[in-house]
This record gives sequence, structure tokens and C-alpha cells, in this order.
Amino acid sequence: MLPVLKVEGLTKTYGKKNVVDDVTFSVFAGQIFGFVGPNGAGKSTTIRMITGLTPITKGSVRIAGYSVQHAFKNAISRVGAVVEMPQLYSYMSGLKNLKLFAGFYGKKAVARIPNIVKLVGLENRIKDKVSTYSLGMKQRLGIAQALLNKPELLILDEPTNGLDPNGIVEMRNILRVLAEHEKMAIIISSHNLAELEQICDVIGVINDGKLIEYKTMEEISQMVEDRQRVQLLCNYPNYAALLIKQKFNLKTKVVGNSVIAPIKERSIASIISYLTYKKIKIYGIKKIQKSLEELYFEILNNKRTSTSII
Repeated sequence: MLPVLKVEGLTKTYGKKNVVDDVTFSVFAGQIFGFVGPNGAGKSTTIRMITGLTPITKGSVRIAGYSVQHAFKNAISRVGAVVEMPQLYSYMSGLKNLKLFAGFYGKKAVARIPNIVKLVGLENRIKDKVSTYSLGMKQRLGIAQALLNKPELLILDEPTNGLDPNGIVEMRNILRVLAEHEKMAIIISSHNLAELEQICDVIGVINDGKLIEYKTMEEISQMVEDRQRVQLLCNYPNYAALLIKQKFNLKTKVVGNSVIAPIKERSIASIISYLTYKKIKIYGIKKIQKSLEELYFEILNNKRTSTSII
């Protein structure tokens, strides 16, 4: 299967500094790619090069097989994007905004408006002036605008910004529908790592212009499981730690009345059984595993290379 978006060796140089440095990744139909990194890491510049808003110094971007550098019109016609804040006319209604932008795409885009409005949940307010919209509603309208041309690639910058918890769940559902049923390739640039963890299929981490991580959520889940720790609250923690170390060859740490060890899910029962046989009383069991956010900050703090493990 060919990717909807293929980025190879993408580089942007200002003066002598590479603000984006040899970035390579692909996004396929039906896939949601989470693009994360600290401020100034190169996220926005990468997206601006993908969408043709910033010239490419070196490397290439292909959208649905078309080169952004050499076949811009064919490439960009497959893209819908909300980069930074949606560009809307506040003195007009949401519906008039959509009709205005749909006019650039033709009758098919105009015909899509009712379904798009329903999809983004603006049916009750679409005829109100945009000046009366909350930030979250403006985000929804911006996404609706980006969907008018039925894009193959949808690019969103902080799509949950300004949304309340219910709005975030609804936005997540909207994006999953677009990915699973419309088969859109979606890029989400966001700082909300907890949200990305729940919605994305692939996570890319960029820092100092370099893509330092690029892994599927399945790979990340496996890494999280491999690094899982289990805390056992017991009556003789020092003795329990010694038994676990000797019998199962695991590193242990005693914290108060508990033992912490890197115990896999499948081994918990046998270890508990062995400790009980050795007259250790277990009062509680707690899994300790890192969230995506914790792993993200660990990556940045350790300044790992692209071969690191998230």
C-alpha cells in the first residue's frame, strides 16, 4: 500500500541552522499520526513545508503520489488543513463561512456542507455569527472547512484546544470516523499527549529539528509492558525481595513495606504463589507503568537518537 503522505529527508535551513533536519516518515490511509515536540522543535515548520506554505530546503514531500515541489496543485488539492488558528470571518455565520469556502471547490463541496456540519456537531449553531462562537466551536468550524474538498490527508494543529472534556471525546470520535470510514490519513500536531495516546495509531517525536522517535501504538504498548513494574505490599519486604531476586533473577527495590520489581503480567501469579509458599503475606498489588507523557519527557531529557526506544 502506498502512503498518502511520504516525507523523505525533509530539511529546512535558516542561515546556518537546520530547524528541520532530515525528517522522514509516512502516513497511510486510515491512519492517525500524532506529531509531538516542544515549542521550537520543528513541528510547525515541518507542517508548513508539507502544505507548501514554507519552501523546502532539501528533501521531498509527496501527497497521494504527487510532489509538493513539482506538482503542487495536484498534491495540495488532496489536503485539508487547520494550521494554527482557523481563518474565519467573524461577522458572518458559520454556514456562510462554509458556503464561501465551498465555492472555491465547486458544487460537490457545497452539497457536502449539511453532512459535515452534522459530523462536527454544529447543527444548532451553524446559522449564528462566528463572533458568538467559543474557541472550541471555532475549532469545529475550522475542521468542517478543512473537510469541504473531501481530502485524502487532513492536518490539524491542536484540534482539541479550547474544548471541554465532552468536546474532546466528541472530537476524538469525529477523527476516528474520518480515519476508519472515510479512510483519511490524519496528522495531529498536539501537546495533549494523554489525548494522542487514546486516538493515534503512530506517534512521532521531534526535537531540535530531528525526528527522534517514530513508533506505532502497538510498539509503544509493548515497550510500556516491557518496562512495567509491580509493587507488592507485604509483611517482610526485604525477605520477599531476596526471594524474588534469587528465584526469578529480577532486580528488586524495597520501598517501605513493599517490593518493586519488573514483573511481567504472565509472571505475577507464579511469583505471588511462590512468596505465599515461603510464608510471605501479600496485602496488595499495584502495577506501575509509564504513561506516554512520562516516556516523552524521558526521551527529551535523555536527548536520545532516532534509534532509541520510547
